[in-house]
Amino acid sequence: MQLILNIGDLSIVTEIFMQYCTNCGKDLPDDAAFCSSCGTPQSGVVSQAVASPSFNSAGNLLSEPDIVMKKKILSLREHYDFEDRSGRKLGEGDGNFFQIPAKFTVKSSADNQELMHINGKLISIRHEFDFFDPSGNQLGSMKKKIVKLIGEEYWVEKNGQELMRVYGNFTEHDYNMSINGQPVAQVHKKWISVRDQFGLSITGDVDHRLVIGAVIVVEHIEVTERQNNNSGRF
Repeated sequence: MQLILNIGDLSIVTEIFMQYCTNCGKDLPDDAAFCSSCGTPQSGVVSQAVASPSFNSAGNLLSEPDIVMKKKILSLREHYDFEDRSGRKLGEGDGNFFQIPAKFTVKSSADNQELMHINGKLISIRHEFDFFDPSGNQLGSMKKKIVKLIGEEYWVEKNGQELMRVYGNFTEHDYNMSINGQPVAQVHKKWISVRDQFGLSITGDVDHRLVIGAVIVVEHIEVTERQNNNSGRF
């Protein structure tokens, strides 16, 4: 016999050990001396485990290939809820890039532990954003570049070397990321019709934190900052 208890995203599967007849297999009470079905004497307790306990916890933001990003602007703070396509929450991000020092943190919904954080700084008239793991080890940095004949694009650098190119229509949430010319991720509106939501598909061999960090930075500079500048807020 198997019991399943669902609590939010958590499913607990447990087992109940049942005594059964050694002759016909009928389930019997623990203290049965004879089988009530075939009459066979029961010389000892024979039990059967149906299933082992298992846990189906919340999905992993750092391994999920298709992510829905839901954006909220809370005063000067930017907030994201990360979900899979079924609506299951994977994590959240929150921070303020307008403060000094600018910082944004991404956490897992499974244990509310930090997965990464982003620090922003102003170098000359350019922004630069650094990505860190929870221990403070730098994962990479991101800069905006002006490319002749192409327009604006971004590069994620690692150990001082250009690693991932980010290019496309940023304001319309239709852009790509590639490493060595090979596509590794795409931001799009394929599954989304709501204004402040968009999809992220990670298709290549790349650290999810670099991709998620890049999307957060692009969204801040190309959408949030432009909206604020157009409204005369800053």
